[in-house]
Amino acid sequence: MTDNEVILRIAKKIRTTRLQKKLTIQQLATRMHVSKGLLSKIENSKTVPSLPVFVSLIQSLDISMKEFFEDMLLINGREFIHIKKEQFTPVERGITNGFASLHVFSQNIPYCTMEATLVTIDPGSKGDVTHSEGYGFKYILSGTCESHINNDLILLEEGDAVYLDASVPHTLINNTRKKVSVLAIGFIVGPQRRFEDSAQSFNL
Repeated sequence: MTDNEVILRIAKKIRTTRLQKKLTIQQLATRMHVSKGLLSKIENSKTVPSLPVFVSLIQSLDISMKEFFEDMLLINGREFIHIKKEQFTPVERGITNGFASLHVFSQNIPYCTMEATLVTIDPGSKGDVTHSEGYGFKYILSGTCESHINNDLILLEEGDAVYLDASVPHTLINNTRKKVSVLAIGFIVGPQRRFEDSAQSFNL
């Protein structure tokens, strides 16, 4: 999410909340002890409020910071997020020899954290057996590999997908002579936090 997207999202939430509270711009500005013109610029994302002004704005809307931000899960009010491949960034944590990962997207949602990673597996490479709280979803973009989940062995071919309880031991193995590309999505259920704080990565 870029700075401009954050500003637009916050501005829209301010206006929506004000209307829900049935307040005019002048009424809210009076509560905040600021000019109507300044509040109008904030709502139209033409200016960024200082921290004291923003805090005063939230208090004047009679809601908590948690309430203000809790449903701001998407950007610009859209129902999707388009991420160009040029935006993917290398993931350096927990890399196994023969594996390379690009971070695609991560997003906090109520009671669940989601992270998507693009994983490439070199021929003859095997990931470490791992397990994490939550769930995992893996989609094979290209190639063929084996998925070891507990005592089960699943052959995943291009276009196949697997959804699993990530708390059970699991790994991916490439026994072929071609690279394998996998879109791995992990979900941690519980308090929102960064994936680095979990016991293991969902990459494999």
